[in-house]
Amino acid sequence: MTASDKQGDKEHRILEATENLLALYGFHGLSMQLVAKEAGVAAGTIYRYFESKTALILAVHRKIVEEVSQALFDGYDPKASLHQRFNFLWDRSWLLFIETPQLLRCKFQFDHLPAEHDLQRMRELEAHHFAPMSDFWEQGIEEGVFKDLPHELLSSLTFEVCFGLAYKQLTLILTLTQSQMQATKDACWQAICVAPSRSGHLD
Repeated sequence: MTASDKQGDKEHRILEATENLLALYGFHGLSMQLVAKEAGVAAGTIYRYFESKTALILAVHRKIVEEVSQALFDGYDPKASLHQRFNFLWDRSWLLFIETPQLLRCKFQFDHLPAEHDLQRMRELEAHHFAPMSDFWEQGIEEGVFKDLPHELLSSLTFEVCFGLAYKQLTLILTLTQSQMQATKDACWQAICVAPSRSGHLD
């Protein structure tokens, strides 16, 4: 292993350790000492790669956004019907959250990130990587299928519901059957559509 490879390995270990600890303890329980111990490096080593705790958190956020967006949109067809794409994004979101619960917990933490962090930069990064989702909402509104609501509100009525249910399933608060999952997905679809006559299953 070259010196460059070793440096890359240490940086990767630091990012992985931060992600693990963030999922377990949240931002308030995250310290550079804990990260160093989890990553198996000296505390001072972290500052060779990240100038501050904020810089480290921004790097972890970028890593998670890139991984989630790549997994979410892999195989996504922007030419499919709106309802087909909705089903694809819902099913992919559920699978992603259930199979990688750490991402689910980290999402919760970033959704409640303290204001002192660079939220604007994070939102800009998310907007870039999740542009297909924005295009999806915009097309549905322009075609008169979706209610003319802010994208964030449309997401709250649909994929945030998926997120919440996945969290409850992982924490054993409830266990959804396939029929219950389908009924919930259908209810979310209807919630954002202008009217049943315009929003039937147009697959």
